[in-house]
Amino acid sequence: EVKNEGEEVKEDGEEKEEQKKDTIHTNTNLLVDSLKFKKYSGFREDPYLFLDKDADAFTPIKEWYSVKEDFPFDNIFARSSENTKQRVLSVACRRIRDIIQNNEKRIKIINCGLKLFSYCKPSFSICPYRIVQAGIHYSAQFLGSRLYTVCRDDMERALSAAGVPKHTLTTPGLAEQLTGIPTMIIVFHLPTEGLRPEFWICIFSTENNIKSYVTEDEKNHFRLLLGMEPLITVREKRKLDAMEKYREKKRLEKEGIREGGAVKEGQEEKDGADAGDDQGGLEGAEGDNQGLEGLEEEVDQGLEMKDQVKEEDVERTNGD
Repeated sequence: EVKNEGEEVKEDGEEKEEQKKDTIHTNTNLLVDSLKFKKYSGFREDPYLFLDKDADAFTPIKEWYSVKEDFPFDNIFARSSENTKQRVLSVACRRIRDIIQNNEKRIKIINCGLKLFSYCKPSFSICPYRIVQAGIHYSAQFLGSRLYTVCRDDMERALSAAGVPKHTLTTPGLAEQLTGIPTMIIVFHLPTEGLRPEFWICIFSTENNIKSYVTEDEKNHFRLLLGMEPLITVREKRKLDAMEKYREKKRLEKEGIREGGAVKEGQEEKDGADAGDDQGGLEGAEGDNQGLEGLEEEVDQGLEMKDQVKEEDVERTNGD
């Protein structure tokens, strides 16, 4: 009987533990269900849309730049959806294109490719897409027009700070070729010479003038390749202006301190002179007081002597 009672007590304990475990699992499930997990709220990357060869974006590019047939149209992509305008056209190799297209929902790609064309306003260029300097060394080999080989002098003049009139270009036939070209971006090519490599530069062509369309750092880089002195950039000019203002401020502060010191010394001299005058006045007053005291003593002595004479006369009179 005792054994049976112990077995019953053991079975009751196991049942209670099982009930306790079920209660814990139930409460945990309810807690998890009640939690509100935060969704990912980071920056959403634009999709990679690879264009077809007959896409509308390629029509003006083919027309104005006479792009060759071997241009890799299938590897050109834009970072936008189909319903929006493609602002930047970039190129990627075939393997990168396959990786992006086959893993679009599995991996997140921040950026890739090489920029070739960028959308611009009609007031800036008659062609809606201009050539970008970042990919000019790749896209230049596929251009059938708007690409001009120039001499060293014309390249140096194009890299100057100001614009250059078209009629002053010295390359044979270049001024005639640029005549009549509408406002747009063209390309200047300088061939290899000695140890200097060849390079291409985007040029902004207007009706009568041309000017390099590159950043200040890129312009200085090309100028150094040609053995020219680099130009002062806007960033460096701001630093120089800030340094000059700081030096002028320090100079004015030093002059103010010097002027303040001179004023202080003059004030001290004036205060010293006033103090000397006051001291001289006090000494003069003291001298006057001493003179009055001496005069009073002389008067007193005279009065005493007079009284003595009177007393002697009275005594003489009584004796007689």
